[in-house]
Amino acid sequence: MRFGLRRWRCQTSAILLLIPSAACHAVREPVSTLTIANWSAADQLMFGFHQLENGSWRWTAREFSVALKPPEDAEKRGATLHLEFYIPDSQIELLGPLTLAATAGRFTLPEEQFSKGGNYSYRGKIPGELLATSVLPITFNFDKALSPALADGRELAVIVTKVELQAE
Repeated sequence: MRFGLRRWRCQTSAILLLIPSAACHAVREPVSTLTIANWSAADQLMFGFHQLENGSWRWTAREFSVALKPPEDAEKRGATLHLEFYIPDSQIELLGPLTLAATAGRFTLPEEQFSKGGNYSYRGKIPGELLATSVLPITFNFDKALSPALADGRELAVIVTKVELQAE
């Protein structure tokens, strides 16, 4: 009886020692570039993103947010934020021109207006002092989006393919 109890305790201890080790491997190092199709970076999509479609892009809600790792040495030189997205012609026909605003931490980036459908790359410079952190939250906000009632039950603004911070 004693032998069986001791053996059970040893097996239980071994299993418990493995649990923290396995959990550590589940945490991914944040990245500076989020390719929306890359599932390994999906945990950096904070809110406002719909499911992955065609294995390469996602619709967003009017407001959406990511968390990006600042590039190496960016706190010295600053960085440029890039958002690559597509606006279908039908969005412009239904909503009119769309204005995009963005904030990085407590810093407000310049707004930009888009009056035609097509592929776009929004860019904004972020000062170095904001990049002395392990992860920078970035929130994007369009002034309007297609309401869930008019769409497929989701609020739809634009289609995003990539978000990144590049060191200057």
